[in-house]
Amino acid sequence: MFKKILVAIDGSKSSFNALDSAVTLAKQFNSELYLVSVVNTVNLPTNVGVSYVPGLTKDLRDSSKRELDKAAQIVSKTGLTYQTELLDGEPREELTIFPQENGIDLIVMGKTGTNALTRVFVGSVTRFVSEHSDINVLIVV
Repeated sequence: MFKKILVAIDGSKSSFNALDSAVTLAKQFNSELYLVSVVNTVNLPTNVGVSYVPGLTKDLRDSSKRELDKAAQIVSKTGLTYQTELLDGEPREELTIFPQENGIDLIVMGKTGTNALTRVFVGSVTRFVSEHSDINVLIVV
């Protein structure tokens, strides 16, 4: 039923709960997992013509990479087939576009992510994806 399952990894507890659920489903359906993290390179701070992008982007990428590596270690112990993808852009958009472009059958996401401030100002990534995706979305607490 689900050949390709995307799991959004942001380092939060709920994203790793989503990973656990996705692993269970992948075992049941013999699915391939896509572990995806998005570095938000769109909403980075600037101050009167000074951009913090180069150093901040590197720090964000490094942090996201560590979380993806942690998720990959968990999945590698299961024997399931998986890929990791570290994307740059606006997380809501990337997590809506990537699944369509890669034939994903199911998106599994945590209910809330790590960035409460971003949720206040730009809205929940999970909510956006669930409302704008043409692909099934499983939201895990």
